[in-house]
Amino acid sequence: MPSPLRVAGPRAARRIGLLSVPLLGALAFASSAQAGPPPVLLGTAESFAILGGSTITNTGDSVINGDLGLHPGTAVTGFPPGTLNGVRHVSDAVALQAKTSLKTGYNDAAGRAFTAATPPDVGGRTLTAGVYRTGSVASLGLTGTLTLDAEGDPDAVFIFQIESTLVTATDSSVSLANGAQACNVYWQVGSSATLGTRTAFKGTILALTSISLNDAVVVRGRLLARNGAVTLINDTVTRSRCAVATTPEPGTPPGGGTPPGGGTPPGPGTTPGGGTEPGGGTPGGGSTPGGGTAPGGGSAPGGGTAPGGGSAPGAGATPGAGRTPGRGSGRDVSGPLVRLRWPGEPLRPLRTPSPPPARGVCTTEDFTARVGLRDPAGIRSVNVFLDGELVKRTSRPRFSVRVEVRGLRVGTHRIRVVARDRKGNVSVTKRQFGRCALALAAPRFTG
Repeated sequence: MPSPLRVAGPRAARRIGLLSVPLLGALAFASSAQAGPPPVLLGTAESFAILGGSTITNTGDSVINGDLGLHPGTAVTGFPPGTLNGVRHVSDAVALQAKTSLKTGYNDAAGRAFTAATPPDVGGRTLTAGVYRTGSVASLGLTGTLTLDAEGDPDAVFIFQIESTLVTATDSSVSLANGAQACNVYWQVGSSATLGTRTAFKGTILALTSISLNDAVVVRGRLLARNGAVTLINDTVTRSRCAVATTPEPGTPPGGGTPPGGGTPPGPGTTPGGGTEPGGGTPGGGSTPGGGTAPGGGSAPGGGTAPGGGSAPGAGATPGAGRTPGRGSGRDVSGPLVRLRWPGEPLRPLRTPSPPPARGVCTTEDFTARVGLRDPAGIRSVNVFLDGELVKRTSRPRFSVRVEVRGLRVGTHRIRVVARDRKGNVSVTKRQFGRCALALAAPRFTG
């Protein structure tokens, strides 16, 4: 029985080409065996974020980005207060067809030849593309972080065959590295799956029985239960979609940066033609927030800057900048103070509206945006949107949002934070970042 947890992927296959000619014939079979598995075809179930068999039950302010389906059951409860950004199909022909496709996909995932056995808990592990089956114990646990490494191949597929149950601990996560995409991760569960409080989960769960999410779980993938219930508590489920390859703009140098010798890219507040965006400069001075310096002081290949050394955007902003007049009554007529920062930046207020990123100020790496709020009336709700899609809902004054850059199209993307205090006042803060066409040495952001 195979025992290593790391499975050779595309890099190992490329290294075979460096071996001497007499060995190539002997290694031909091994190279073929190491080729990554194809994706699991979900058919008409692909458009669903949630698909259940008996009931779908929600408690609290869950958000579902994708379709919701149930068959043969008819009981869907908790919407509202839950939000469904998709189409509801309950015991109709569409739901029936999706359940048929789910059965086919489940059997496909369960029938794949496995390449490695997993330990009872995969927390703290790094896995490359392959098919993994539970080994000494029928159930699979996740405590901490599991990293799925695509080794630079965006088509890398990860399949987990779990004989019995899948259970994640509180604050556990699945992290995607080096091009891995949530759309290519599949969890075939022989009975039921339970995701612990605040788990950040990636991939499609295909469960024979039921799927239960505890409080504040975030899923990028799908929850597909063949025969049982799907249960939610203040969770966010976003249907995963694979990124479409995009050809860089004509004249854009490799890596998305400026050509060698091109100097520092335009600072925040100026557009790639040199014109200043309305509202981008400092009042009375014409200068850009933070002095026009992109985050981080060290120069990186491509003409941009790497995080960690320079001034952060909005360094000269005054407290309260970015707050919009509220609708509440009383003395405090402004909304909560919202502070949003990229990695490596100090927590400082930001100006709004934020300027677009200059050419070359972009990233191909996933990153964590950190949000801090302050309001004397207390925070009632915070919604975070990525390109108009709700990705986080909370009432906490401090929290983080993981941005999966690899799943985004090449170009400009916007994060918007809408905060409400307990008096009804509202604040809206926006920031933008660029998604590069090719890999860069380090992330580059603007705001």
